[in-house]
Amino acid sequence: MKILITGGTGFIGGHYVRHLRATRQDVKVFFSGRNLEKGNQLAALTGAHYYRGELHDLPFVNLICKDMDLVVHCAGRSGLWGPYVEYYQANVAATEHMLAAAMDAGVQRFVNLGTPSVYFDFNDHLNVTEDFLPPRFADHYARTKYQAETRVLRAHSEQMRTLSLRPRFVIGPGDHSILPRLIRSHQLGRLMQIGEGRNIVSMTGIANMMQGLDCAVFGPDDICGDVYNLSDPQPVNFWDTVNSLISLISLPPVTRKISYGVAFALAATVEAYYRLRRSEQEPDVMRYKVAVMGNSFTLNIERARRKLGYDPHTPLNDTLADFAEWWNHHSG
Repeated sequence: MKILITGGTGFIGGHYVRHLRATRQDVKVFFSGRNLEKGNQLAALTGAHYYRGELHDLPFVNLICKDMDLVVHCAGRSGLWGPYVEYYQANVAATEHMLAAAMDAGVQRFVNLGTPSVYFDFNDHLNVTEDFLPPRFADHYARTKYQAETRVLRAHSEQMRTLSLRPRFVIGPGDHSILPRLIRSHQLGRLMQIGEGRNIVSMTGIANMMQGLDCAVFGPDDICGDVYNLSDPQPVNFWDTVNSLISLISLPPVTRKISYGVAFALAATVEAYYRLRRSEQEPDVMRYKVAVMGNSFTLNIERARRKLGYDPHTPLNDTLADFAEWWNHHSG
């Protein structure tokens, strides 16, 4: 079997390249990504074949899909700031290009990495199922990722079966986004507990993410044509988890607090200032970030358990310990 992973120089895609090479000797792994240095390093480490290029380049997309049996589409633009057209090109148009090329190449299955950000509306939500959608999307990222999902599900057929995964808050060694931002903010003395600290959230350890991807890639055909939430089996208290991580890297706990209302109003003011200046840089303080750290947000993963056979068993404490070991080794 030949598997192509887009976004292979990113966090989740790169982990899946390494995971497949370590666990599936019968699979030939190919990956694409824009980061030449990371791509070459990963290829040298794993023996997987690296394609460097852009997914808006149609000849490149046709090239990388040729002779593939399966595509795992992890590439895309995340973040909270920037013009809609850039998110559309990276998340919707690129997915359309990949789907068309994959179908022309005779790819049998297309696994898309979606996001539970499509559920987000700045409110508390518990046990969210895949059928929920807010009245409006919170940002360009959520809107365009949902549009990409609709293209993926629309492309599902007997010729090429498709499905999407929505993993929540994926963390682990090699993460350069979620946990590192919290740590650096704390090191700079800026991190404050938002609200009463009782909010609970779903998270997904990278080992459980790998298991979910395996279920989607190697599962039977009848799992396709659907979308699935993924997370660790039990939600956790957000601020307890942050302080557990911080203790593992020998930093003092977060003790300063700010009310949710004050933090949200401050973030709105900062965003307005950045928009007035037409700044291309994403503000450190944003309403979305305040809501993520101050609200409860948990996923229902029963569909993934029942249909995919998803059985996440790596405890969060193990994930945090692995991340802390990686961080302590690389941050100095």
